[in-house]
Amino acid sequence: MIPNQWYPLLETRKVGRKPVAVTRMGEKLVLWRDGSGRAVCMRDRCPHRGVALSRGKVVDGELQCPYHGFRFESGGDCVAMPCEGRDAKIPAGMRAQPYPVREAHGLIWLFWGESSQPLPEIPWFDEAGEHRPGGASASFTWPVNFARSVETNFDIHHTPFVHGNSLPGMGSRLDPYTVETEGNHIITAGQLRKEDAERGIAFRIEFKVPSITYFEFGKLAFLVADCPVDDDNTWRYAIYYQDYVTVPGLRRIGSWLSLQLDWKWIQLRQDLRMVETFQPKLPQDHLDRLVRADAGTAAYRKLRRKLIDAAQQGDHESGDPALRRVS
Repeated sequence: MIPNQWYPLLETRKVGRKPVAVTRMGEKLVLWRDGSGRAVCMRDRCPHRGVALSRGKVVDGELQCPYHGFRFESGGDCVAMPCEGRDAKIPAGMRAQPYPVREAHGLIWLFWGESSQPLPEIPWFDEAGEHRPGGASASFTWPVNFARSVETNFDIHHTPFVHGNSLPGMGSRLDPYTVETEGNHIITAGQLRKEDAERGIAFRIEFKVPSITYFEFGKLAFLVADCPVDDDNTWRYAIYYQDYVTVPGLRRIGSWLSLQLDWKWIQLRQDLRMVETFQPKLPQDHLDRLVRADAGTAAYRKLRRKLIDAAQQGDHESGDPALRRVS
């Protein structure tokens, strides 16, 4: 997992008046909203006795522990210890661990890393989200390591073999195929064609660090945002668009149907049968024998390693301990 980046945690609409528990980055987290409606993220552990704060409630814009009623403001400071009285002196260590979060593009994002540095922009593609009408979105967690999950987004040449029954007539030859890396942005484009055909199905797949991928296949487009749950699981969010049906009101229905076909059938019934068998669970360059058609995957591995090495070097030079990170 690449540190010092923004990762999507959950859809904004799923965090209301009640605290919400999620596991991301191998950590148990609680999401809630303060008195101004701003999203807050903390480690899901009361510093008093270790109870899950997500079992509590929000009182006057503060998160109240369900066990002894200790209350914490959005910055993590404890502001009330009922058992000690209204005028009690609160120990400096009685503090919940907060994490920097922002809301954008219908998602709550967490910055995972050293937040003392100027924070980068949240990665996104303008072709998706609020800039494009008629989209349909959904999310699920699947039992695949985060790095493996991202790599599957570049893998187009498995399509005729894994999805042949759902997408008949697609060729297996990946040609032409181009891959370019511009900073933290990978751009791939090409065609899947039959061996003796001059043309096939064109596609474009773009990726922005650490986990946002945008796809275009003819009149179908979608964006996928991945986030590690732990070493063995990844949370996936996607928003789909289609231009087969453009009648106002029906466009979103067409997008929703495309989403259902791809996520509930193609990904969960077909892709998952393959990717859950990956050995080892974390990609290893010395074990995998990549070919030309894997150039997108190779570019991602190279960029991932470069950014992880740079972050680790920065931790070493500054003397700051590295955060716990999933693979």
